[in-house]
Amino acid sequence: MTEEILIKPWLCTGCCTCSLVCSMISRGEFRPSLAHIRVTKKDFEGIFDITISSTCRGCTMCARSCPSGALKVIEIS
Repeated sequence: MTEEILIKPWLCTGCCTCSLVCSMISRGEFRPSLAHIRVTKKDFEGIFDITISSTCRGCTMCARSCPSGALKVIEIS
């Protein structure tokens, strides 16, 4: 079975825990600008946009560390 990340942007609180974890795991630094995932605020809608770059290695640690449930690991058979 393979795992994928399900994104529910309406649940995102903008805490950026996912980008901090990603940057620490992939680059060894707590720096969101180095992460493979980006969280940006859509001011007019009042929600956050979550994007995962094509350079993501698929470790799913961002989703496993998301406190709001905006990112979730699902198994694909």
